Order: sequence, then structure tokens, then C-alpha cells
Amino acid sequence: MKKVLKKILLVLAVIVAAAALFVGGALLYSLNYSVPEQAASIENDTGLVRAYGRSLYDAQGRKLQLKGINAGQILLQEGWMSPFALEPLKNEDGSYVTDADGNLQYPEFSEDQFRAGLKANPNLAGYDPEELMEYYYSCFFTEEDFRIIREELGLNTIRLPFYYLNILNEDLSLKEEAETFAYLDWFISQAAENELYVILDLHGAPGSQNGYEHSGAAERVENLWDNQSNRDATVELWKAVSHHYTVTRPDLGARIASYDLLNEPTYGYKGVTTRECWDFFDVLYDAIRAQEDEHVITLGCCWDFSNLPDPSDYGWENVQYEYHWYNWKHDILPYELFHGYQDLSNIGRDYDVPVLIGEFTCFEDRDAWAKELKLYDERNYNWTIWNYKTTVTGWWTSSWGVYTCQLNLTDTPKCNVSSCTYEEFIAACEATRTQHCATGTLYEVLREYRG
Repeated sequence: MKKVLKKILLVLAVIVAAAALFVGGALLYSLNYSVPEQAASIENDTGLVRAYGRSLYDAQGRKLQLKGINAGQILLQEGWMSPFALEPLKNEDGSYVTDADGNLQYPEFSEDQFRAGLKANPNLAGYDPEELMEYYYSCFFTEEDFRIIREELGLNTIRLPFYYLNILNEDLSLKEEAETFAYLDWFISQAAENELYVILDLHGAPGSQNGYEHSGAAERVENLWDNQSNRDATVELWKAVSHHYTVTRPDLGARIASYDLLNEPTYGYKGVTTRECWDFFDVLYDAIRAQEDEHVITLGCCWDFSNLPDPSDYGWENVQYEYHWYNWKHDILPYELFHGYQDLSNIGRDYDVPVLIGEFTCFEDRDAWAKELKLYDERNYNWTIWNYKTTVTGWWTSSWGVYTCQLNLTDTPKCNVSSCTYEEFIAACEATRTQHCATGTLYEVLREYRG
């Protein structure tokens, strides 16, 4: 018995030693990792932002680091961030489901459900759903918000998530160009006036590229990769965007830092970005380059460095690689270990391309925020925080947004788009105006970061 116990203890000791060695090695590697020094300037005759080595460069060839924020929850609804919903969740007895603090709980709420609810609502039968959505857009993000991002927060970039139905009809045909690009043109023109760059992010592709609520899908389906109609429509979408900002409106195209082809793409419900995704990236890349379009193309993945290929394998040039770093275990996993894991995944994949941390948060941990932003700057990573604005049902603020729309609801449900009146819909839109919102941790972090 004692011999067996000794063997067990020896095995456990070996496991503990191996784990300690791994953790120590990860920390040591991460702490000593650095990006090679980049040229301060290059020749750039494209008139656009350009990727060269591990840096981006502006139209004058000067080294550029994108420091920005996401403008999520405008063109795509995400239930947890939205002032709108359908029915709250109910218990078997018909009462509402609440959390420990008595706040009503809601099922997922997607862009498809938002649009369908507006169309089916008998109280809104006399109103054009497109005009209702446009009114919401005009409240949630205004000209003043561009000024705040540049002047108050000191940022230089906005990543704008958009939906395929902003460009395509429901039958996947292209909308008329003027109709298609009215909002995007307005957004980019306002960014230009405030000396901001824009990253156009296809957050929800036809059929969904990941099956998540934030891809716009009403149901958890991942129907892009193996559906030829959806693939073809996605190609046509990016060709239309490319043509518009290269041929029709090159003046606005000059303020586009990059095309972000697909947000968080996963294949086969594996939760990671696979070769099937890379191969379709290549199709989209070729379609854009065939338009003689020299914009930087951003290729994103889930979730770390191990999930994107060597760009030379596909002949990709003038590209940027994107990662989303959410330390969901932040309460037990120090950020140093989180980064250590990320850096280990980069061994053998430390490609000569710029890096964009396209989405991230450090929640309410101010110390982590300061360290995270310092790390990105030291490594020459471009970054866009998630998110500029969010909505809560109560009276608190949330670090998920620079601004929090506080609905101050207790046992009263959110605005139900399938049954609300016109007046209720307008009131919900108006509540999201920044002037009615509160600042919190993220606003203070960025003000401190700016110095």
C-alpha cells in the first residue's frame, strides 16, 4: 500500500512540477516577448493606410497605430446591450424570471428578431421598418459622439460592425447603391471630419459565420461555409463595398483603415477558425484585390495566434491579423498568465503582419486596463475596445461601454418591438442618446490613458 501511495505522490509531484514549469515558462516568454522595431516611415503611393511588416502606415507613409473603440449595437442588435427585446423569460407558472437582484431576464435577441418584430408589430403597421431603424441609428450614435471619441477620449479609430442586410436584400440581391451606402457614407464622412479612421467590420454574414446571436441570426445556425448561395452573396457584398469606396467614393475610402472580412468566424461548431475559413478568406481577398482595391484587409479568428495561417501560404499581402482577447476567467486567471498562454500559441506563428486586438475588455479592473493598454502600445498592436455604448435595465453603469444607457427598469419589461406602440419605440430610441447616458469605469480609464 505504501509503495502504491509513493507512486501516486511521485506522479502528482511530476504533474505539479510540469505545470509549474509550463506556467513559469509561459510567464518568462511573455514578459520577454517584443516586436522587432519597425520603420518610422515608408514610401506609400496608395493614398490609403498600408500594412508593411508589423505596422500600419498612413497615406503619407508615417507609422500609424490604431487606437479605437467599437460602435457595436447600432447596425446589429445584441440583446444584452439593447434597449429592445421580445418577451422576458417566464417561469412555468407564468411569472417573470429574475436574477438575485430582481432584474428581469431575457432570451437572446438578434438583429433578425429586431427586424421581424418591427414588421410584425400591428401597432407599427403604418410605419416603414427601415425608417424606424434609421431613427434608432440617429439616436444611438450622433455627430457629437464622433467629437467625443476624438477630442475627449483621444482615440483615432472606430470599428463599425455592420450586417449583410445593410448591403443586400433578403433575397441576397444587392440593394441600390445610393440606398445601400447612405448610412455608411454618413458615418465615414463624420469620422473624416473628426480625423478618425473607420474599420468596416462584417459582423453578420448571410447564413451566419458562427451561429452566435451577435451575427444577427435569430436561430443558432452556422450556414455560411457550406452554402454556396450565402458564400456567393458574401463575395458580392464585399465587391460592392470595394467598388463603392474605390471607384464611387474614393474620398471616403481614404478614411477606411481596413476591411474586416468576417467577425469571429468558426467552422462546424468547433469554436475555432479552421482551414475552411481561411480558404474562404482567400476567395474574398481575391475578389477585393480584383477591383484594384489596395485597402488593408483584416483577417480575424477565434481566438488566438494558432488559428490563422502563414499569410505567405495564400500569397496575402497588405493584410492585418485580428484577435479578440476576453479574459473571461479574470477573477481567477491573472492577465499575466492569460497573455502568457496567448504568447505561447504564437510560437512558430509569429508572422510579419500587423496585429489588431479588435475586441477586448478588462471589466472593472482599472489596474488591468492600464497594463493592457501599455502592453498593446509596447507591442505595436492596434486596438479597438468593445464597446462605445451599452444598455442596462437598471441604474448602474457598465464597463462594457464608455457610456451606459440606464433604463431604470425594475419589474417593467424592456420595449418589446413586436408589441410596442410608436410612442414607446421612439421613447426607447431617445433614451439611448449619449446626453442621457452615464459614464463609468471605461470613460475614466480612457481619460487617464490619454493623460
